[in-house]
Amino acid sequence: MQAINSLPVHSGELWTARQRQMHPIHYTISYRGSFKPELPDFFINRYLKVPGVVLDPFGGRGTTTLQANLLGHRAVHNDLNPVSVFLARSRQNVPAMKILEKRLDALQLDRRMKPTPEEKERLSPFFHPRTLSEILCLKSELLDNMEDPAMRYIGVTALSRLHGHSDGFFSVYSFPQISIMPGAQRKNNARLGQKPEYRSIRERILRKMKRDLSLPLPGVFNEAARGNRYISENSQDLKTVRTSSVDLIVTSPPFLDKVDYISDNWMRSWFLGLESATSSIELSVMNSLSEWEDFMRATLFEMGRVLRPGARAVVEVGEVKSRSVLLNLEQVLAGLLPIRVPGGELAVEEILINEQKFTKLSNCWDVKNNEKGTNTNRCLIVRKNLRKA
Repeated sequence: MQAINSLPVHSGELWTARQRQMHPIHYTISYRGSFKPELPDFFINRYLKVPGVVLDPFGGRGTTTLQANLLGHRAVHNDLNPVSVFLARSRQNVPAMKILEKRLDALQLDRRMKPTPEEKERLSPFFHPRTLSEILCLKSELLDNMEDPAMRYIGVTALSRLHGHSDGFFSVYSFPQISIMPGAQRKNNARLGQKPEYRSIRERILRKMKRDLSLPLPGVFNEAARGNRYISENSQDLKTVRTSSVDLIVTSPPFLDKVDYISDNWMRSWFLGLESATSSIELSVMNSLSEWEDFMRATLFEMGRVLRPGARAVVEVGEVKSRSVLLNLEQVLAGLLPIRVPGGELAVEEILINEQKFTKLSNCWDVKNNEKGTNTNRCLIVRKNLRKA
């Protein structure tokens, strides 16, 4: 691992520490491991002066893609998890509020739909039977009309309301960001002396949509978003992304073995009819630093291939605790560079550290700060340079 003492390192408050300062559509849905929209906003404004193509190889809930569109840039959202692809694509084409209200009002949610025995066993700790029946009706409508932009947006809003810790959610008191297991929810119910009561899902969806669309989308959004691509490819082999076709990458790769995205999103996968698809994919969960380095070395090469000469990649990696040692992963990544890539060389340009107290994992449910996930936004900036003759 090469020394990086000579690299420029800049730290400070790069963007506001206040919560929910960007367009409210960013907060349609939460997703464990996502960064704040201020991060891609900062770097897109810094590096792109004319409309371009922004890639996120680890797309998550689509924060980079959404912010790129809000600023007038096209985007490529990639993630192996099909739930992630739905979350991003559902906000590519956002109908007017009047259209959404009309579509929501037309849904037949009062049909009595019975869960299967397995569904009843898994979901009864969370939902009143009548609420569950409405959820099943909505699920059926969504799966039958997945190409309808209004239905997709209603669907992603419903996903955000499935389970949580207030009356605004469909479930009894639970955790909003992670789908906990049914056994854990039963224990939670017993501990709190609670049982699911009926909650109308239509009114909760409508309330959330109105809040998330309370501000108009900028005029550049729709035209930019029409040019988006949503793909599910290995970050080490983005085979449908052309060489030297990307103007900026803003991403946050998996940090060793800190997050299990499949288990965390089991209920969302169920609602979208994607459980069989998600169970068969192998998301990148690394158990050792050397394994993570090998994974990132190949990923960096692929980033370098798709970047145009002169373009940059911003890789937010934070810090993790591994075997009682606190690792600054941007330093680990910097030690893997430079590398030769098609059309040039990928090299470190600088390190930017956002000093706000921000964690990728909530300090709750026995997840403690500095033990799992990140404590700061530590961003490695790499640039594709033309290779010297």
